[in-house]
Amino acid sequence: MEDLKRIAAVHDISGFGKCSLTVALPVISASGVECSCLPTALLSTHTGGFEGYTFKDLSDEMLPIAKHWKKENVTFDGIYSGYLASAGQAEMLEEIIGILSTEKTKIIVDPVMADNGKYYSHFGDEMCRAFRRLCGKAHIITPNITEASLLTDMPYKEGPHDREYIEQLAKRLSGICGGIIAITGVSPEKNSVGVYAFNTRTGEECLSVRPVREGIFHGTGDIFASAFAALMIRGAKLADAAETAISLVSESIDRTSARGTPRRNGVDFEGALPYYIQKVSELFSK
Repeated sequence: MEDLKRIAAVHDISGFGKCSLTVALPVISASGVECSCLPTALLSTHTGGFEGYTFKDLSDEMLPIAKHWKKENVTFDGIYSGYLASAGQAEMLEEIIGILSTEKTKIIVDPVMADNGKYYSHFGDEMCRAFRRLCGKAHIITPNITEASLLTDMPYKEGPHDREYIEQLAKRLSGICGGIIAITGVSPEKNSVGVYAFNTRTGEECLSVRPVREGIFHGTGDIFASAFAALMIRGAKLADAAETAISLVSESIDRTSARGTPRRNGVDFEGALPYYIQKVSELFSK
């Protein structure tokens, strides 16, 4: 039996609306990886489709948590970051990575700051610069198409995306992160969307897509990045990790559409987890 891997997930907690830690914890666990939580902020809801949400910056707690883990000799196979409350937190995370990482620790950065061609509220170029530095320390990054364009100073393009555009994004991102790059929200054709993944060291690449569903599905980026991070930490091949993670996203969206779940609630990933666990089991029993 393989050793149980452990990931530190550095995300916010949104009390309602499935995203960030409330997605990362169950998905990483379902992937067969232990998940430790280092929260960056506490919100009453996520910020998509809700107004008047509460927000508590947890910057003051992050370093003490990391130092306590270090004192207790807790080690991590991966440190995986998502939503950060500020550019200052990104700098703090660099210090935390220095405290908690060892030679075997893989750093995974999902530079959560933008979508659909624009920054999220309260973010701007300062956050982009902070994420660019953080991505430079990462072994794996998972930007969406908007974040990839911002990180590389390339124009944002709506889909369909031609191969030249995607490869140029990946090439420029490889100048920031010399590891594995997974760009989500890639649309090679009008009716398909998915992820393009590229290993800058080996040249290996893959494209995993599914049919487009109309509208916005909150939390799907977190689902993909959490699954992909955990599977890569377990040693899955690049194409297998991308395809298995995308299958969980797709199944979750299908269930949401079939139920007519309000979009701002997040996707119905819970019922897709047994299906996903079976696929993970098959993946690692090959």
